[in-house]
Amino acid sequence: MAPTVTAQLDSRHRLLPDVHPRMAKADLQDIRKADIDWKLAIGRAIERVMGTLLLKEFADLIHRDERQVKRWIDGKERPQFDAIFAVDRFRGPLVIALAELAHDVEVETTITIRRTA
Repeated sequence: MAPTVTAQLDSRHRLLPDVHPRMAKADLQDIRKADIDWKLAIGRAIERVMGTLLLKEFADLIHRDERQVKRWIDGKERPQFDAIFAVDRFRGPLVIALAELAHDVEVETTITIRRTA
């Protein structure tokens, strides 16, 4: 027969209260909607960068599949801004289109014409 071991609690030993962890619940409806709104806004910004180019032309210039670019525009996939920014002619329009998404930013376009002698 195995000996029985009993633990005596010392008065200095603290007992922790019974803790029953519970998962916190959050209403993600508003967060999801805000996320979708941002994705759509970014998609519209990409369309502005495209200008008058066809989807296929734009996709070819940034070396991406046109179905992937369409998903960016539709807000179904996060865009790869580095691919757009890598093309020199899209840099300025991309920066402007994204800046216009900020509520506290005013975008002003200035055209300066200098005559050379």
